[in-house]
Amino acid sequence: MSETSRHPARGPQRVLVIDGHPRADSLCHSLAEAFYNGAGECGQEVRFLALRDLAFDRDEVGQELEGDVVTSQGCLTWATHVTVVCPVWWGTMPALLKGWLDRVLKPGFAFAERPDGGWEGLLKGRTATIILTLDTPHFIFRWLLGSPAVRALRDATLGFCGIGPTQVILFGPIRTSTAERRSGWLAESKMAGKSLEHQFYTRPMVRFKNWLRIARLQFYGFPAMAVTAGGLAGMSAYPEQRSWAVLAVALLGAAALEFITVLTNEIHDLKTDTANANSGPMTGGSRMLVDGHLTVAEVKRARLMVMAGLVVLAGCLWMMTPGAGLEMSALLLLGGIMGIGYTAPPMKLVYRGFGELIVAFTHSALVVMVGYVSQGGSVGDEIPWRFIAPMFLAILPSIILAGFPDYEADLAVGKRTLAVGLGRRAAAMVACACTGLAAAVQLMLFAREAPLVVTMAILGHALALGWQLLRQVREPREGRMDGLLVLALSYMVWFVIGPLWHFGSRLVGE
Repeated sequence: MSETSRHPARGPQRVLVIDGHPRADSLCHSLAEAFYNGAGECGQEVRFLALRDLAFDRDEVGQELEGDVVTSQGCLTWATHVTVVCPVWWGTMPALLKGWLDRVLKPGFAFAERPDGGWEGLLKGRTATIILTLDTPHFIFRWLLGSPAVRALRDATLGFCGIGPTQVILFGPIRTSTAERRSGWLAESKMAGKSLEHQFYTRPMVRFKNWLRIARLQFYGFPAMAVTAGGLAGMSAYPEQRSWAVLAVALLGAAALEFITVLTNEIHDLKTDTANANSGPMTGGSRMLVDGHLTVAEVKRARLMVMAGLVVLAGCLWMMTPGAGLEMSALLLLGGIMGIGYTAPPMKLVYRGFGELIVAFTHSALVVMVGYVSQGGSVGDEIPWRFIAPMFLAILPSIILAGFPDYEADLAVGKRTLAVGLGRRAAAMVACACTGLAAAVQLMLFAREAPLVVTMAILGHALALGWQLLRQVREPREGRMDGLLVLALSYMVWFVIGPLWHFGSRLVGE
């Protein structure tokens, strides 16, 4: 990725300051100059654009780009941080700034349509600061009006084009402000320019949000439910060894395994994630390494810390469940090996064609058994396997489909997902077959225990998912397919709701 398309994780920034006020004698102009001076004084490279000095037609659509519009696009390409300063008029930005955005942020430069009909921001890897002046009291602007100018500029414009995270600074009310108050605002704006490194890389809240993003919390819900289902099954079978505290530690152990897997994937999938043009909430990684918000060294250190925490949790489980300590340790060790070996050498299981099977196994049999064994059960007991088998099959469609948006990037690096190995059409057929098999095995092995409403939901969901997968077989689609992925991911949830309901009801009825 070129240096103009991502900001460096550390070191000097290339800062573009945009003065969006129509008048040169405005407070906004002074605030923009203060930010410009502050950024320059701390070693940043800085450029300044006063929009009122540019020559462009704000109303004409489809005409050839004027020279100042081309220059503006060049400045945005050059920048790694964009600061926009403007007043809030009628709840939003001035027509001057709106017209400039309309002319500069053109399709093909700032955003593009994906093959699946969605949109892709082309200015990713840039951070932003928005400085707004207003006369409306802050609490009315934020809580009663909903911050319309912020939402329009930060979310619907900069965010849509891929720019973020964005810091927002509000100054006002302006009309009743004193000279001393305005002087304080100028000092604050200058300090914001000086503290870019702190605001976007070392500020605790920003760092915390970056770690939340790389953790990919959307993947932890199902394993937690599966551990709980296994735990409830164990409590029902071995009431004398029932312990909610042990189950809580088992849940932490499963979360640690998931976190280790996610971090390992981020490290070793960096090449394919960088090349992936179809990344989304479920595929393509968190983009924290790709966009430079975190470094590989930081992620490796975090993984070591989580691994150390997993060892501590294993020790706690050994002491809390002396009779099952060996099995618990073996399960956690197996989970760690599979989580790291999924993408990391020398195993690189996903590169050898075993990726989907490994994920289905760890998110069904492994995590269910962690919960079940924590309550005195054994991996040789029949009870949990009756709902593990359909759960394993139900997970496969979503994992197979997750390889579709990543197809081109995975193919380029030799990652042997089923989509790459079989092609999209054949992989969709396999996913469709697994969908039907999951429902059939559920009816054979766990239908009596599962509530009728869950069984009916599984059958209806299987028909809907199967129909969509057959459409994929007939006409394989490229690009992101978030809707189909959500349909597949929600399908597998029914297979853990059944045992949760069944064993939970038995415990409540005791």
